Amino acid sequence: MKEYKEILQLIKTSQFPETDLAIRQDCDWDAIYDEALQQAIIGIVASVVPKEVVASDKRWQQAILRQKANYIRYCHAEDELKRVLDEADIPFVILKGNAAAIYYKHPELRKMGDIDFLVPQEAFKRARQVLIQSGFELSKESEQYTRHIEFKKSGISFELHHHFSHEEVDIENYLIDGLNRREGAKIEKHEFPMLPQMENGLVLLDHMRNHLKSAIGLRQIIDWMMFVNSELTDEMWNSGFGQIVKDKGLEKFAIIATRMCQIYLGLPESITWCRDAEEELCKRLMANIIKTGNFGNKNGSGTSIECVSSNIRKKGLFRYLQFAGEYNWKAYHKHHWLKPFAWIYQIFRYAQKGFHSGRSRKQISGDFQRSKERVKLLVDLEIK
Repeated sequence: MKEYKEILQLIKTSQFPETDLAIRQDCDWDAIYDEALQQAIIGIVASVVPKEVVASDKRWQQAILRQKANYIRYCHAEDELKRVLDEADIPFVILKGNAAAIYYKHPELRKMGDIDFLVPQEAFKRARQVLIQSGFELSKESEQYTRHIEFKKSGISFELHHHFSHEEVDIENYLIDGLNRREGAKIEKHEFPMLPQMENGLVLLDHMRNHLKSAIGLRQIIDWMMFVNSELTDEMWNSGFGQIVKDKGLEKFAIIATRMCQIYLGLPESITWCRDAEEELCKRLMANIIKTGNFGNKNGSGTSIECVSSNIRKKGLFRYLQFAGEYNWKAYHKHHWLKPFAWIYQIFRYAQKGFHSGRSRKQISGDFQRSKERVKLLVDLEIK
């Protein structure tokens, strides 16, 4: 995508308005629009598109209006969730979403997805019951999830978490402690509970790490960058955050991702804890992000073939097939005696999906090549 420099410049100007907008006169605004959609940052980019471009193409103004309308709808849904849980005296915190948007220059322009929230593990069953009684519909897919269950109401998905951590990196003790010290937050008139700064930063960092294994987009990178800009000073890094991420194996990734934001996205150079990062690795990480799009939705990246290949390279064939089979096989969730056969189920599942993938031999070859590049990147970033 030859307009990637313009995309990065637009992001930089949107979050750091003191940065002059330097855009080529002959750039392809249609390509920039499509890229912003694929990276789930259309509202952010549209807010700083030159007036003459907006005047000639109504899509940009419509994108801003649509984003603001969706944000209002999202906040109303979050208000309803808060009302229900508060009345039931169930403590909770919002994960990502508004807990990331709060650091943005214009929070309402961040694209929202599901409403993720964490409750104490001992309150999980009661929260589930309260939500069902309040008209939240339990998703049929919920039984396959290991860290949360999903509800739907008014067209919005709500993910009720009893755990946030994945098996590779366990930060749950910090989140449990943070939940006990939750803070009230506010965006305009919208109020919601969130984790304290350190625990919230761990969530955003681990969220990036987890999705980088399959595919990560610019939206997740901006979430991290704006948290760092607002909270993760040299003092905070040196007084504890840096040691925690080092203990969890996330130090190198945090340093590279942050330095990358300084090089490409305008994060101030006053933050010095990342200055020794390998800039070639920063470049490779940015190239991967541009190539994949938001959660890998771009140009075939992040498809099952690429993701499966990447995970097999990292975990080993049998271990990955067993893990994926246990996760995907609904019968196993009800009958745990089927566990020894989960890897076999997964083989047949991939075979069936492969027959219906519709991907050409050239596309499949490209998937495997991208998986090889991603595994090398993960190894160099020391990501589990």
